[in-house]
Amino acid sequence: MKKPNVVRLHIDERMEYRLRREMPWIFRKYADFGKKVPVNGDLVAVYGKRNTCIGIGLYDAYSPICVRMLGKDVDFSREYFVLALTSAAQRRVSSGIISNQTTGIRLLSGESEGLPGIVIDVYGSTWVLKVYSAIWLPYLQTFTEVLETLYFRGSSEIHGAWGEVPSRLILRFGREALEHFEQAGFCEGQVVFGEDTTPYASFWEHGAQFRAQVFKGQKTGFFLDQRDNRQLVRSLASGKRVLDICCYSGGFSINAAIGGASEVWSLDGDRHALDLVEQHYSLNANHAGVAASRHVPVRSNMFEWIERTREKKTRFDLIVADPPSFASSQAQLATAEKAYIRLFSEAASLLEPHGQILCCSCSSHVGRDKFAQIVERALKHRTLTAIDYSGLPADHVANFAEARYLKAWLVTVK
Repeated sequence: MKKPNVVRLHIDERMEYRLRREMPWIFRKYADFGKKVPVNGDLVAVYGKRNTCIGIGLYDAYSPICVRMLGKDVDFSREYFVLALTSAAQRRVSSGIISNQTTGIRLLSGESEGLPGIVIDVYGSTWVLKVYSAIWLPYLQTFTEVLETLYFRGSSEIHGAWGEVPSRLILRFGREALEHFEQAGFCEGQVVFGEDTTPYASFWEHGAQFRAQVFKGQKTGFFLDQRDNRQLVRSLASGKRVLDICCYSGGFSINAAIGGASEVWSLDGDRHALDLVEQHYSLNANHAGVAASRHVPVRSNMFEWIERTREKKTRFDLIVADPPSFASSQAQLATAEKAYIRLFSEAASLLEPHGQILCCSCSSHVGRDKFAQIVERALKHRTLTAIDYSGLPADHVANFAEARYLKAWLVTVK
């Protein structure tokens, strides 16, 4: 790997304060390089007010986030990749998450594990590498070679934990980075290792079987981050009529059925999503709960359907409201707040007395305290109890505020 150039950047006290409290990004508007502007992929040595080096980052020439921090004492080389990947794998092995009942996990969580803008998700023997930043353009080949050496050849401790040797690595990109990697000759959904082009990867989650849409699905093909909350819904569903709003591929729906729900209604506006739900029902038909539970797939705009259903006086015992991010930027926060309040309030109007609603948000721009206020405003006149289940499963390492994006409140109504 070619050794990158190193450029100095001096930052003000406010930015230094943020970096010392684990903020891993420097935005372009706070970065003045003077006459020596770095090129994409250069190392940036960041200095504070006492002219001491705070940390080392990589320069992104194309993003509002112009520096993504690696850490303080960094020797950026091939061995850096080896150490970061090995450490990440060891954390998963020691966490106890992986078993023959759960073979879908996050192996690498980007910024929080020293490789900003990179995520690796594992679905059985299929690994998906998703790159969100152009900083990796000069280093991606070396990085994938390290992955191949560590995990796609021979044996390692992680193979024993997974029970499956990886058979293919699929390369995907975030929207902001895609254009730059395509110009460099990479392509979305490129199979880096392996020959299998099956459009999905099968995996297990707590004994339920799912298929990740690894070439074109949301994120890397499945929402692994909701694993713990799906278990929560499974534990609550026995004998209940359950509504899964914005069901996508039916992770909550399947777990509600396995948990013994009498009925599960899966609501989404996307026909493809509902096709995935039906596939997952077929895959899990051997579960007694799935076989016994009545399933009602519904394709509709959620607000229109809720209004029609309320007029019909159809009611539910348990509702999951897990919408897509209503706020993809800080500027959309006010609009997002109104949308969340409307959704949770109207969805709760379909509950039986003492029914429960799991209110979720996946937007990093809606903080934990703000989301608690949103839930309170939406349901303040009806709340009997409210329990905060916000947070990510252990394989989704998150050591700064923006990485702790997933919020969930379980509210029991009067």
